Amino acid sequence: MKPRIAYHPGTSVLHRLHPLVKAGWLLFGTVFVFAVRSPWLVVAVAALLLVTFPLVGVRLGQVRGSRLFISTALLLGLLQVIFVDEGTLLLQIGPLTITTNGLEMGVYVAGRFLSVVLLSYLFVLTTEPNDLAYALMRAGLPYRYGFALITALRLVPVFEQEGQIVYNAQLARGVRYDVRSPRRFLTLARQFFLPLLVSALGKVDSLAVSMEGRCFGKYPTRTYLREVHTSRLDILAEVLLAVAIAATVLGFTVS
Repeated sequence: MKPRIAYHPGTSVLHRLHPLVKAGWLLFGTVFVFAVRSPWLVVAVAALLLVTFPLVGVRLGQVRGSRLFISTALLLGLLQVIFVDEGTLLLQIGPLTITTNGLEMGVYVAGRFLSVVLLSYLFVLTTEPNDLAYALMRAGLPYRYGFALITALRLVPVFEQEGQIVYNAQLARGVRYDVRSPRRFLTLARQFFLPLLVSALGKVDSLAVSMEGRCFGKYPTRTYLREVHTSRLDILAEVLLAVAIAATVLGFTVS
């Protein structure tokens, strides 16, 4: 089974960056690939992100969902190549025409989709959920919402594991999931999600009792067992981010 899309411990530069600094780079990179109009610049960003994965100690091919989003990016690019018929004609096979504009648009759309997904992957794989929530709370987010964020992130792999248990248990009892009837699909969905819903309600109830026993929410502020501090590396990353934003704005203004 491939690793989950979750935090992978490491000592790389991205792992050591402050979560909010990484969030700033994530936001900037997402806006950048949607704002630029050069397909080859978008491809360069995607290639740079692909090279970054080995540097953080993660092989992209071993991460769950990698084949799906790469296939989706190729499909989106192929659709642009097929349906955009403006520009210089490069190849014609019957009714199918491939033009320069269609090829550039295909590369642009595929590269943009790939870049956004890769940016999100890098952020999730190198950011510890507790550090992110604590950093947001220190930045002004009410700790109740921060606790809700941590709880949601922590329960996702738990429910994923329980879903796999339910799936295997139903297979052992002879349930067939390869039936293509819509009515049968609804029945299988109900049989699959009902045990998960019961389990989720039980965990939520236990969590609520535990929080009440610890007087959660009694005080307007709270203390932190582990604090996230800003280092020199974070300051350097912030300066580079400011320079990148200024250069991007200046480039769009001049053009």
